[in-house]
Amino acid sequence: MTLRAHAHAKVNLHLEVLSRRPDGYHEIETIFQSIGLFDELDFEMTDGPIHVRCEHPDVPTDRSNLCHRAAKLLKSRLGLKRGVEITLHKNIPVAAGLGGGSADAAACLVALPRLWRCRIADEVLHDILHDVARTLGADVPFFLRGGTQLGRGIGENLTPLSASGGGWYLILTPPMKVSTQWVYEHLRMGLTTIPPKVNLTNYKALLARFPDRRWPGSNRLGDVVFPAHPSLHRLYLDLLETEPQLALLSGSGPSIFAVYSEEESAELARTAFADRASFSWVGRSTRQGVTLVEV
Repeated sequence: MTLRAHAHAKVNLHLEVLSRRPDGYHEIETIFQSIGLFDELDFEMTDGPIHVRCEHPDVPTDRSNLCHRAAKLLKSRLGLKRGVEITLHKNIPVAAGLGGGSADAAACLVALPRLWRCRIADEVLHDILHDVARTLGADVPFFLRGGTQLGRGIGENLTPLSASGGGWYLILTPPMKVSTQWVYEHLRMGLTTIPPKVNLTNYKALLARFPDRRWPGSNRLGDVVFPAHPSLHRLYLDLLETEPQLALLSGSGPSIFAVYSEEESAELARTAFADRASFSWVGRSTRQGVTLVEV
């Protein structure tokens, strides 16, 4: 039996860091948004071990790969002996602030119970998947469902939000590396919690009108990333000159995205900045984190 899954990338429509926790993690408030850019994963059931294939030079295929870890943890929780051959085709830039690795892990969690013909009650499976997702990473639970969600805690406490689904998203990824760990380590936090900029009621009202009207989102991590990478900051400022409804750093970067009401505006901006990015993409948002595809 074989299955194919599309693992969708995300952007952060808003990201505020509230405080540093005693365990070293940070309390955040963020709005995740799934977009149409996706990795493609093929799954083939075997009687052997878990094996991952990927031709991208920056993606490990050993046990450190998030797909391998997801499959191993899920196999153990379900008490199964079946194996799987996972072939990963990367379209989402690696380590770019778009959540590609976490999206791939979530795709494994969604696809494998079906591939392995797992017979378990839906509510029990739901709990297992979310427990495993939280073990793999703070944002992996978001990708199980995708769409538009408010993330609190370290990003794993999720509240679904309704969005218009309109607009055209431009992704620009410059040829540079930004360490998420380094960014958080250099983030200056006050002694008290920073209050959220927008409450949940306002989020919902603003999202209902976005992108027909501007969205007042911000990304606190830009306070660290932009001073350390002036060329990235300049790209961001120049992108603002194209008058999008929103332009932000996604996650800890280096990807920057902008949202336009019209596709033509997004494509014009893509053309204008193509020589300053190693990757660019224009497309829509999506209401799904993982899509299973017939093969």
